[in-house]
Amino acid sequence: MNEPAADGPVTVGVLYPPEWNADYDTHVERLAALDPRVEVLAEPYSEPEESRSGRGVPPYDDVRDLAPALSDAQRDVFGRMDCCIAIDLPFGVATVAPRLRWVQAVGAGVAQLQSAGLDEAGIVLTNAGGVTSTAIAEFVMARILGEFKRVRELDEMQQRHEWRSVFGQQLAGRTVVLLGFGPINQEVAVRARAFGLHVVAMRRSAEPSPLVDEMVGPDDLLETLGRADIVVCALPETPATDNLLDRTALGAIKRGAVLVNVGRGTLIDEDAMADVLRAGQLRAAAIDVARIEPLPADSPLWAAPNIYISAHCSTDPSRLFENLHELFEGNVRRFLAGEPLLNVVPPP
Repeated sequence: MNEPAADGPVTVGVLYPPEWNADYDTHVERLAALDPRVEVLAEPYSEPEESRSGRGVPPYDDVRDLAPALSDAQRDVFGRMDCCIAIDLPFGVATVAPRLRWVQAVGAGVAQLQSAGLDEAGIVLTNAGGVTSTAIAEFVMARILGEFKRVRELDEMQQRHEWRSVFGQQLAGRTVVLLGFGPINQEVAVRARAFGLHVVAMRRSAEPSPLVDEMVGPDDLLETLGRADIVVCALPETPATDNLLDRTALGAIKRGAVLVNVGRGTLIDEDAMADVLRAGQLRAAAIDVARIEPLPADSPLWAAPNIYISAHCSTDPSRLFENLHELFEGNVRRFLAGEPLLNVVPPP
């Protein structure tokens, strides 16, 4: 990405739903004011949650029919835009957006956008890694502290007007294993260190980091899980991470550990996780993501013991969109100048 998108005007599409962002109009106006060459077209395009969560791993056959037909207004914007900020894109997007050269994702996860055929069409993809990491890391620590300090039980006793001492456990000295070491788990590492936890992270390169006590590679997964008092998952959705925590891996986790997943639901075999919770292999699990979202009413996870379920809401939306648009505006300037973009996602 070393050339401007065009010698003349650059058309920027804003495609995510405006109701998600309380400052939507302000952010659109800021984009339009960046440069005289910028034309902003705001036209939302989004797909059902079931479609988004089903586009993580090919072949996507079960969700292709869920994609909405494009309206005339959407077709017009898609046909004119050189770059865009989006949560979803239709399959084969290059056929309806022939000028599109760069897509900025609303979130850190981009599998649903990659499935639109961006790589095949030579369209650059950047993600929003880092814009929500602080808020999500705080959420992770809240779930960990809530379990070890038995907050749920204390709240239940308060509701019953029951005065009885229920003692929690100390975190310091325990081992937390971070699966993935992107911006979210880097922020988790900082907070975990502050609580005196021994921090072990797993990433593909196994390159050391001053933020952790140990760094391991994927080949050490099972051995490392066997040492974990806490496991925090913040991995992207890729074919390599699909079902990474299968029945074997879940069974390898140290008995009585706490598992937190704020990455992608496809990472975990959900039936197996329900089983290990029932068997007491896991002390507790906290999931903010699911393989299918919304989590189906008949999922065994709803009835699993000591599980904490939240609906993909571990971030702070107000900070998310301010940080996101700061990143996007900076990248638009880089796009105009023909400079390398920030947060470029390598092809899957």
